[in-house]
Amino acid sequence: MTAPDNSNPTVAVVTLHNSPNYGSCLQTYATQKVLASVGASPTIVDYYRADAIPANETDRALNGQVAKKMPIFKIPGVKALARIPVSRMVKRRAAPLNAFRHGKLNLTPRPYYSIDELEQDPPQADIYCTGSDQVWNSMWNKGFEKAFYLTFAPEGAKRIAYAASIGKSKLDDWEIEPMREELSKYSHISVREAEAADLLDSIGVHGAVPVIDPTLMLTQDDWAELHSDDVPKEPFILIYQLNRNHEFDEYAKRLSEKLGLPLYRIAYGVNERRAGVHTIVCPTVEQFVSLFMSAEYVVTDSFHGTAFSMNLSKKFVSISPGRFSGRIMNLLEMTGETGQYLQDYRDLSVVNNPIDYQHVHQVFETKRGEALAFLNTAIHD
Repeated sequence: MTAPDNSNPTVAVVTLHNSPNYGSCLQTYATQKVLASVGASPTIVDYYRADAIPANETDRALNGQVAKKMPIFKIPGVKALARIPVSRMVKRRAAPLNAFRHGKLNLTPRPYYSIDELEQDPPQADIYCTGSDQVWNSMWNKGFEKAFYLTFAPEGAKRIAYAASIGKSKLDDWEIEPMREELSKYSHISVREAEAADLLDSIGVHGAVPVIDPTLMLTQDDWAELHSDDVPKEPFILIYQLNRNHEFDEYAKRLSEKLGLPLYRIAYGVNERRAGVHTIVCPTVEQFVSLFMSAEYVVTDSFHGTAFSMNLSKKFVSISPGRFSGRIMNLLEMTGETGQYLQDYRDLSVVNNPIDYQHVHQVFETKRGEALAFLNTAIHD
């Protein structure tokens, strides 16, 4: 991408850059790259929700995904005994993500651990931007996260949103008024799903533009810049699974047997190891991207797993993650590839369905143009 020859306004971006997963890291990296491509100078606001503050991450793990994936945590007293090993796991999981953030993201000089800190000492910028990911999902954020509505921006400052997501199909009554009040201060809004634009329209916030996820704005050549040689040299099936699912595990094993290829699993912890599967625990972000680039096939229940598979022209099968599965189906519908969404765990042929990648990439190119047009207007008007 080539930046236009004009002034470079500074843009302070607040997003979910520090969620403990690869998708959040990579969408932030892509957002930064895309903003730079349209002549902006982006800075990522190093803001932490209360449960994302490093000192609180062990508690989040004990009460969140770790507890859900390990039923033993329901036994009284187990959580207390598990605090030290879970703390170690949290640090191991965070290490490659933090290394990437500090190496590749243009973070603000200081971190912010509360909205009060942000409002008392906001980063200075020409434009303030709510970035991508589920920044407006009150369920995910456990309430109305004022920082993601740019309440810290100085009075009269330009506010925009790029590929923001609400992440649910209905707003709660209590959040409608504060959302309408804060978003009315934005000059330009783009969202990651058409449904989000409709939701905003229904509460009186008009003109939101649907755009694709920032990771899809970068081409295969762009992603190849994050290269790692630390990937299997043999052909393999890549598993990227975010939700515990026995049927998923068994399906992957049967697919491996049918295709005669080994399984390699990207895992966030040793608890995700499976018998007969090569498990890569907490790879670097560069290794994560390179695993997708090198895989023969991908099996995933992740939106970003699906997005990377399509962007890198891989054979893949998408499996429902349950909650928030609409994002995956929206992407498949947009590209005309709903046949890659698994409907029956007995069907091992899905991964070899023909995919019209010429059409898929034509769709992506069109959508990239729409997003760039939005950003050029939002930033330079």
